[in-house]
Amino acid sequence: MDKVIWVDEHDKELGIIEKEKAHREGLCDRIVIVYVTRANGDILVQERMDDGRLDHSAAGHVDPGEDYFTAAMRELKEELGVVADLTEIGRGMSGEKGLEVDGYNICHLFKVYVCQAEPRALAKREVKSVYWANPHDVWREMEKDYMEKKYCGAFKVSLKIYLDFLIK
Repeated sequence: MDKVIWVDEHDKELGIIEKEKAHREGLCDRIVIVYVTRANGDILVQERMDDGRLDHSAAGHVDPGEDYFTAAMRELKEELGVVADLTEIGRGMSGEKGLEVDGYNICHLFKVYVCQAEPRALAKREVKSVYWANPHDVWREMEKDYMEKKYCGAFKVSLKIYLDFLIK
C-alpha cells in the first residue's frame, strides 16, 4: 500500500499513514503540483487515465522522506519525461470528493511549481493525453464544473494560484 505524510493544516507532520486511510478519513496529506508552460502563456493540461478528468500538467503525493521540491521533480519526470528548472509559486490546501468511493473527503496541502518545457514521454498508466490551453480559458470553463466531473478539485484551487502568479 502507498504511504503518505499525514499533516495538519499548518503542514506539521503528524505521521506516516496509508494513502487510502488518509483519503477515506479526510486526513490531510501532501501533494505537489507542476504547471508546464510555453512562452506564449499556455499551460499543459493532463487528461488522467484513471477517471478521464482534467488535471495539472503533473502532480502527485510527496512520499515519506521526500521534500516538496524533490517530489515535484520526480512527478514531472515520471508523468511527462521532463527534467526542468522549477520555480515555486505558491501553496494551498484543497479538498475534493474521492471518485473511488462516495463519501471520501480528500484533503491535500500542496506547493505549486512552474517550469517551461515540452512533454517528452507520457506515463502510460497515469496520463491518457495532454494538450496546451490558455489558462484563462481553462479557468472560465472550470467555473461551470460545479460537481468536479471534468476538472480535479486541486486543479481548480491551484489554477487560481497560478493565475495570481501571472499578475505579479
